[in-house]
Order: sequence, then C-alpha cells, then structure tokens
Amino acid sequence: MSTPTGPADNEQTETGNTQAGPAAIGPGPGSGADSKQWPEPLYALAGVGDVVAEQIRKLAANAPEISERFQRNAATLPEDLRSLPRELRTLAADLPSYAADLQSKAREVNSESVKRNVETAQTRAQDVYRTLVERGEQAVKPQ
Repeated sequence: MSTPTGPADNEQTETGNTQAGPAAIGPGPGSGADSKQWPEPLYALAGVGDVVAEQIRKLAANAPEISERFQRNAATLPEDLRSLPRELRTLAADLPSYAADLQSKAREVNSESVKRNVETAQTRAQDVYRTLVERGEQAVKPQ
C-alpha cells in the first residue's frame, strides 16, 4: 500500500488529463482567486501556534514580575503546607452538602435553557475557529 505524499500525488484519467488525487491539498484547477492554499484546519492550527507564540512573548516580558511573585509566595509556602491538611478535612466534610446542592440544581435545570446555552457555546466555538483560521492565514502569508 503506498502512502500519499500530498499535492504531487496525481492520477491520470481515461482522457489523459491529470487530476489531483485524494491526498491533494490546496486549490484545484480552475479554482477562484479567493480559494485558500491549504485546508482551514491547517490555518486554524497556525492560528493556535501564533496565539501560543504571542503568549510566550508576554510571559517572557513579564518574567521579572513572575519571579518576584514566586519569591513572595515561596516565603509563605511552609505555613500554607501546614494548614493544608486542616483545609482538606474541612472540604471533605462539606462535600456531601455540595453534592446535595448540585443534585437539587440538576433537577431544576430547564431543557430549553440548556439548549440555548449549547447553541451559544456552539456559536462561540465557531467564531473562535473562524478567528483562528483568519489569524493562521495572516501568520503564514508571505511578508
């Protein structure tokens, strides 16, 4: 079984014309000027990479402040660790009441409200995806 190699994988039709095989990526023959060179998921991935690179730059710029904050928190760490078992016991004792509250709220959930929330989340996810695709297109565009 051969492995497709991408755009160079072409098949010849009965008429002798070459057509892009299933592994072909990018616009096909006769595609319009607005066709993307690569599939949208690749642009979205490039957009994610661009966001990650931006966040790393911000993190690097804030390194001195982060280091200072770490040093301040490190000073209180021994006391925080000593109080942790007590806080965990309190939390464990409160878990049954938290669970009961959640069960009560779950019984009161309105299916229409859930449906609206799911639709809103879906719309937001689509918007984020489109934004990542656009950002990825800009990130890979030749300068």
